[in-house]
Formats: sequence, structure tokens, C-alpha cells
Amino acid sequence: MAVLPPPPAPVAPGFTPVPPAKRSGCAGCGFGCLGCVGVFVVLVLLMVGGGWYFLVVQAQASVPAPAALVVYAAPVDVGRDDSGYRTAIPGEALTAGNSVRTGHSGRAAIQFPDGSLVRLASDTTVTVTAAQLNKDGTLQSASVTQKVGRTLSNVQHLISGASFKVGGHSVSAEVRGTEFEVLVRPDGTNKIWVFVGTVTVKGTTTATLTAGQEIDVDANGKVTNQRSNQFDAQDPFPLAAQCAASTSGGANNAGTSETGTGGNIANGQTSEQDYSSPGGNLSVAFCYPGSLMSVTVTDPAGGQHSAQGKAPVRMKIANGPPGVYKAVVRGIDVPAGGEPYALSFATDAACVDGNVDSGSVVRDTFSNAQIAQALTQSGANGVTLQVQGTSPNSARIYYHSYLGGTSISWTIDFFAATPKLGVVLTQVTVRGVNITTQIVSRLPAATGQTGVAIDFTVDRVYSCNGPGGGMMVIEGHR
Repeated sequence: MAVLPPPPAPVAPGFTPVPPAKRSGCAGCGFGCLGCVGVFVVLVLLMVGGGWYFLVVQAQASVPAPAALVVYAAPVDVGRDDSGYRTAIPGEALTAGNSVRTGHSGRAAIQFPDGSLVRLASDTTVTVTAAQLNKDGTLQSASVTQKVGRTLSNVQHLISGASFKVGGHSVSAEVRGTEFEVLVRPDGTNKIWVFVGTVTVKGTTTATLTAGQEIDVDANGKVTNQRSNQFDAQDPFPLAAQCAASTSGGANNAGTSETGTGGNIANGQTSEQDYSSPGGNLSVAFCYPGSLMSVTVTDPAGGQHSAQGKAPVRMKIANGPPGVYKAVVRGIDVPAGGEPYALSFATDAACVDGNVDSGSVVRDTFSNAQIAQALTQSGANGVTLQVQGTSPNSARIYYHSYLGGTSISWTIDFFAATPKLGVVLTQVTVRGVNITTQIVSRLPAATGQTGVAIDFTVDRVYSCNGPGGGMMVIEGHR
């Protein structure tokens, strides 16, 4: 799914960037015998040497961590503590007090480091009120306050004691790993739908919703009328949930899944969404509420694949080459005023070592077996560097060593802060003492970055288990 190109990135004090050469892989893979895995060794050296320009804030228990802003369509603005708004910068950091506002044709999302995502429809305003990670990189708590508009939250599984909350007008929705939608109307009334999992809705009264249920909340917080889901034809989020479910099964790798929504299209109008594929069998799902729409996908070799019919429309492209797939949606027989749509893409790219660089699409893999081999070849004895856990929307790297007889460890969460690689340091421990706070006090807070820019736009980051053990995958495009 295409996102807006960023303006020139801010530069940290004292750091002069070198224009990247057109090289393949993560940061060009210019690290000798270490290959692409050398990126992580370089990060370690940067930290030990005081080169902290690529980090903004740290995260440990009870300490804020940044989320990242994803911009799908302008206009999108960002404000701070009601002090006024400015044009948003794709990939910028969002911390407690930051508000995001979408215009009439704007669409955006708030990406948390653990992979949880809050999508904003048009004419929506949301304020981040908390974003905290545990020292092991898992989400401790996240919350947003929704002033007006529609949001769709997709929350990753939370550990015991963790929380994720969306507050509307006089009401809140709290979950433990689920997918749900919140509507806040200008008159202060609310409506909440649940697609996956359970949601506890708290106002002046409380109710628990399960998948397939919705509920109303009045402006005073009274929770009423719990029933089966019913949707407005102008609501894009049930379409997004339907399409995402249509491409999540089978042999598809969940990490390669990408879902986008489009603005209203009428008869004869078209809209395009792109997907950067690492190659393999491609699944496409097209969802809409209207009488008839069609979708045509052009593959990187120029071949066209078309489908239409009752939603969800499903399409399979066998043995697709790596590259950018362009999907064009057309309204054929749509009710007056037009209607929204959703498109989901996924491939069956296996969780195995193997980088891809088609010139337009990039896929970098970092397995524990590959990392261990690279460290051995480099002579880095006594160093542990490995991917821990699995996630369809993030990756966690753990480091430990006895450099000079001193025990040092750290944990970093990686995620797609499109167009950058999101990077959040969750702990630094020396001789068993957590010194994260002291370290982060040295960081240049004015950089305004959540991560590090590499030589391609990052679309997806995920982690999985394969033949080489745990593996981190970064996918994107140039």
C-alpha cells in the first residue's frame, strides 16, 4: 500500500549524512564478511561509542516509548497538547500529548512498537495518551483518546498485566489482543464494534462485547443496545477487517499481509493501491459494499489479472515475481455518492534465509543461524545476538556480551515507521544494573525521529521461526 513520500529528514547535531550509493539490502550491506547482519554489529558499535543519533527515547517499565505516524493520504496534521497543528511528517515520533488529525480526504495510522496499529479514517482526531514498553520489549500499556471520527484498532496479544485502551466521549474500550472499531460523533455519542476477540466498554455502566457484537454509548456514558454488528455502507473498516481475514489463512505468511482502504469511488471512477511483493504466490482480497466494482492487478512483468463480483473478491497470482503490483479499482454500478473499498495483499514467502532486491522491491532476512555464523566469522567471541519471539508486525533483537569482562545486554524493538525502520531501545544493562535512563539522557531529543533511515522505504517488519531459528524480516521498496 502506497504511503506519502517524506520531506527531507531532520539531521541530528554533529552528524553529517553520507548520500547512500545504490546498493542492495539493509543499508547497502557494506559490512564485509558480516554481510547484512553487520548492520546489527554496527548498531552495537554505535551505542558503545556514543553514536546515539538514531534513537529518540528509551523504553522500560513506566517510561514512555514512541509510536510512529503512518500517512496513507493527505491531509494529515499533528499537534501537541492543543498548541496548534502542522503538516504531518510520515514516520515521525508520536508520544503522549501528540494529536493526529485527518482531513476530509486524509487517512493515517498510529503504529506502536509492538506492532499494534490504530487506523484513522477521514475527519478523525486522536490524541496519544500513553505508550509504554516493558524492559523486554513487550507492550506494557498504550492508550489514545478519540475526540471525533472513526478508528480501527488491531491490538497484538498482550502479556499479563498489559493494557490497550481507546477512549471516546465519556466512554473507554479496553482490550487484551483484538480488533475493534470506535465511532465518536460530533454530538458526543459513541458506537463500538468488535471484529476479533473481546472488548470491555466502560462508561457510567459497563458491558463486555465479543466478536460480531456492537453497542451504543450516549453522550453521558450510558452503555445500551448491545446487539449483533450492523454497518454503515460508508464505513471502510468492516471492509478492511473482512479483506484482512480473507488473506490471513492458508500458506500465506502473516507478516507479508498488508491491508489498505480507499476513499469513496463512484461509477466510472478509479483508484490505485500498490503492494511491494518479495515474490511467490500472491493472494489478493477486494472488499466493497456496492452493487459492482472491479479490480485489475498489474504484475511487475506487465501481466494483468482482473476480477469482479460479489465481495469479497478473491484473486490468486501464482509464482509471481518480486516487484511492485499495482491494483486499480473501478466503480461499475455503485450507488449515488460512491462507496469505500478495501484491498488486502499477502504472499506465501517462506520464513527462510534469502534476500531479495529487484531494483524496486527489497527483502532482507536476519536469522539466528545467519547471525551466529556471521559473528563466528568476525571473531566476535562471547557475544549473543538473536531474534526473540515472533510477531507479524515487529521484531525484537536481544544482545549480550562480556566485553572486557563486563556483562552488557540490551533489547531493541524494530517496526515499520514508514518510510524508516522504527527502532526503540527498551533496556541497557551493565553488570546487572539497568542504566537505560542514564544512557537515554544523552540522546538529542530534537531529532524528531523514531528510527533510522536506510536505503529503501520500509513497508513491513516481522519476525518468524524457520529452519535457521528465529528470523527478522524487513520488506520495502525503492
